[in-house]
Amino acid sequence: MLQRTLQRLCDLEVDARYTWELIVVDNNSTDNTAQVIDRFVDALPIRAVHESKQGHSRSRNRAIAEATGDYIVWTDNDVLVCTRWLSAYFDAFTAEPDLAFFGGVIEPVFDPPGRPDWLAATWEKCKPVYAARDLGPMPVELNESRLPYGANFAIRSDIQRKHLFDPSLGRVSSAMMGEDETQVLRQIARSCGKGRWVPDAKVQHIVPADRATERYVRSYFIGQGMANVALNKSCKTRVAAFLDSVWQSLLYRIKRNCTDPDEWVSHLICSGLSWGEYFALTARRRNGKRESV
Repeated sequence: MLQRTLQRLCDLEVDARYTWELIVVDNNSTDNTAQVIDRFVDALPIRAVHESKQGHSRSRNRAIAEATGDYIVWTDNDVLVCTRWLSAYFDAFTAEPDLAFFGGVIEPVFDPPGRPDWLAATWEKCKPVYAARDLGPMPVELNESRLPYGANFAIRSDIQRKHLFDPSLGRVSSAMMGEDETQVLRQIARSCGKGRWVPDAKVQHIVPADRATERYVRSYFIGQGMANVALNKSCKTRVAAFLDSVWQSLLYRIKRNCTDPDEWVSHLICSGLSWGEYFALTARRRNGKRESV
């Protein structure tokens, strides 16, 4: 996937108005990431850095420490950018230099065999799982209640350095907890003001076939449930979260083959959220016990 991402970045329409650098953070990869990066050293202003502390937030913070530009534009290694991606952002930066953050379109693209019928039928409920984001063709204001998503956003560097990513949030290894980017963007919106939607800064988010599954949707919402506890958004007790997770899981299994997807996917989502809350509350309880010994 990184190979595809870097190959598409080679097609960017870059002009003389600005310079740019591409920082790739290697967070303890065990494959041929380094060799893939080496293939592009003559084609891109690419610089690889290694972050030994595991986690999405720690990797983003390492990138912030390494970046030298006036703005930091974020994307992921499973994303294909449009040719005007950087230029569209640059136009927005120069038009409104006082704004703190910016964001653009994310269009999920499913690898063969494509998006399954059950997912298409429940897309409004499931599209956050695949980072789908489109606020329309006009450059509308971004604020605390209307934010970009993590695969395609930009922040002024001076502001970004005052708002680092929380290592207690975000994915670590195979864990699915998110909210790291959203939390930072909310903080910036509260303290530094407004942002701007940049409709021409478009990317495609590639979805491999093994993510177009019920299991992956459930894993995403487990992570969301864990994040809800970390951010104190959940008011459930540990017992209540466990009982609800079992009940919702049972309803999902019962209805899976006898009702419309819209109904059983709702139970799948609720079970994932409750399991995530239960796991997080259990971990919090254990940590509390350790601290009191």
